[in-house]
Amino acid sequence: MSRKVLTTSEDASLSSLREVFSAAKFQHLPVVDSSARLQGIISVKDYFRALSPVMDSAFETSVESYIRSRKVRHVMTSPVVTVTDKTSIKEAANLLLQYNIGCLPVVDAEHRLLGIVSWKDVLRFALQPKTTAQPADP
Repeated sequence: MSRKVLTTSEDASLSSLREVFSAAKFQHLPVVDSSARLQGIISVKDYFRALSPVMDSAFETSVESYIRSRKVRHVMTSPVVTVTDKTSIKEAANLLLQYNIGCLPVVDAEHRLLGIVSWKDVLRFALQPKTTAQPADP
């Protein structure tokens, strides 16, 4: 699980995501309220899908105006499939496959965001060398 997670709010404009997604090495941004409770998630795909109706516009100013006026709440996915910090890696992997999603926000009992598990995290775990316990000397 990645514990250092950038987040956004429902009221953020799509223009605020442009630099985040272009500079980031991740594809998903959890959407939280002022109490850090998970409200939804927005992906790079969601972002570009929201922009697609205006991308062919002849005027860049109309694109800029559109992404400044469009809010995250209009394009985020909600509700979100989540896990807790007690969820096994196998269970998380099954959920990623079952729902055909790229990540799972990790939340506590109050639905506050603790971190995020991506398919890359699952893959990294699976590729770690298995450590074998050495017998103790008598």
